[in-house]
Amino acid sequence: MVAIAFVVGTWIAERRAIKYEIPKSIISDLSLVLIIAAIVGGRISYVVENLDYYAKSPGQIFKVWEGGLIFYGGFAAAVLFGIIFLKKRQVNVLKVIDIVAPSVALGLGIARIGCFLNGCCFGKHTHLPWGVIFPADSPAGWAFGKVIRVHPTQIYETLAAVCMFLILLTVEKKNRPNGYLFGLFLALYGGWRFFVDFLRHYDSKAYVLLGLTHNQITSMSLFLFSLWFMQFLYKKQKKT
Repeated sequence: MVAIAFVVGTWIAERRAIKYEIPKSIISDLSLVLIIAAIVGGRISYVVENLDYYAKSPGQIFKVWEGGLIFYGGFAAAVLFGIIFLKKRQVNVLKVIDIVAPSVALGLGIARIGCFLNGCCFGKHTHLPWGVIFPADSPAGWAFGKVIRVHPTQIYETLAAVCMFLILLTVEKKNRPNGYLFGLFLALYGGWRFFVDFLRHYDSKAYVLLGLTHNQITSMSLFLFSLWFMQFLYKKQKKT
């Protein structure tokens, strides 16, 4: 599903590049940088978060196909190396991040289907009728020690990501400064992720401050940064 997400995202971004007058080849090359950076960054973050296990079983570190990628780790690495790549190719960074923003949103939604099929990133126990019962030999079964109904937080994220994709395409039709679309994606995802994590299951060690998880703290920081970033873009546009 991660592979499908990147293929679909790249296909959409390449066609969007025409509108922004960016060569299609730039997007094609950028996609290779992003997929490698995202997988490596996401895996490193997951390994660091579960260092006790991987210290005892180092051979498991490279088994990415068994799952174990953290979105924020992969996202940070992709942004960093993506910007470096674009700077070296002397391309307008703000234009390109607007081109790829909808692709990132939709790609995230597709990848979360993979999380659902893998049984990871599941939610807390629920009595709601749409709660999902995962097999006993799945991560959910291991976490709770029994088969129970849990929130399908992976599907929640998929639905939210599709909504974000549509919102970004709608907002794009209005006159906005370059980079605004990407900033809006950060705000939408950061805000959404903060709230959905209240329904997601975490080990006790994940709660680090005031009953919040490290992902929630990261999400809120991302949300606040995005507000500043969008305001900065408007001020920059006004000056020019």
